[in-house]
Amino acid sequence: MARRFQNYRGTWAWLAQRVSAIVLFFLIPVKIYTGWAAHQKVPFPEEWVHSYQIHFNAALDLALLFCFLVHALYGARIILIDLGWIREDTFFWRTLAAAMALFALATWFVYLRPHH
Repeated sequence: MARRFQNYRGTWAWLAQRVSAIVLFFLIPVKIYTGWAAHQKVPFPEEWVHSYQIHFNAALDLALLFCFLVHALYGARIILIDLGWIREDTFFWRTLAAAMALFALATWFVYLRPHH
């Protein structure tokens, strides 16, 4: 009996969490350092770009938010698997859907919602 190849969702969840961790590893220090530099508490090479332009960049904020949500929710999924509350092959798509829904909600609320 021939077996068909199936993507192992756990591998994709593991990869998503590791990639988001690497991105967070770089973006969080950039966000913190440029915030300090915007208040002239640390040196920053202003001839390249102003530190506040980086610190208040919407793309940086959205990347941080997305990576945080993916990393945190897939981490919570792993905790639930380790506790035996869910099976390993479940909640991959639900976790991704929850991360995307929270990301869309936060993006709408912060950036797209009309302010009065």
